[in-house]
Amino acid sequence: MALAARTLWTLRRYWANRLGVDRAAFDSPGVTVGSGSAEGVEIFECDDALAIGAPEPLVEPLCGRTADLASINVTDPEAVREPLVDLGAIEAVLGPAFYGYVDRETFTPIESSARTLTAADSSAYERFRAIVPDAEWEQGGLGFEPGETIGLFVGEDLVAVAAHEVWDGLLAHLAVVTHPEHRGEGYGRAVVSRATDRALTEGFLPQYRTLDVWPWSVALARELGFERFATSILVLIDTDESTEEA
Repeated sequence: MALAARTLWTLRRYWANRLGVDRAAFDSPGVTVGSGSAEGVEIFECDDALAIGAPEPLVEPLCGRTADLASINVTDPEAVREPLVDLGAIEAVLGPAFYGYVDRETFTPIESSARTLTAADSSAYERFRAIVPDAEWEQGGLGFEPGETIGLFVGEDLVAVAAHEVWDGLLAHLAVVTHPEHRGEGYGRAVVSRATDRALTEGFLPQYRTLDVWPWSVALARELGFERFATSILVLIDTDESTEEA
């Protein structure tokens, strides 16, 4: 089942505003460039439309090469570098990333014992926190908030947690971390399901973002009904180095 028309309209307007492009950017094929990103050049592909948010100094140069940009394959990080290489030193190419969304029409929840954690669960959370590598916590962006964090226990052991961060009063950006010894057992999907249901109940639009090189993570989202709205790549460019060389 596809996302509702109202959901798609909301997402198109949201991302047009966030990337600094015209509100009609996602309504038809083509490349649109805007000054909506301070981090780097964010290339956002939705169907046949390519919306690009960039730091203000890069907007004009990018607008002058839309023909080259139109041929970008966002699933190939190395190919993305070619039309951008003369804009500055490319420090990193992050992605491609899956941006998935779900609404009540597409959501496929699962039953489980996942629940909202309380202050009484803090010790179990700390034990869980110590087992999971720091890099995964950085990627997940999770912190323990009693009454907000969702968790699932196997016996006395916490094996998965999920939560969401609200973006601009609209999106519930979901994050999930699973115990290294309990992956592939459905616990991550269970806590994300519970967190998604909570976000929808609170009136937010759930967002699941993950890298396409992690197909198991994309599969988790799809199994809950998340639909890919866009694929994104973020290119970090040091424009100061380009200026110095010039």
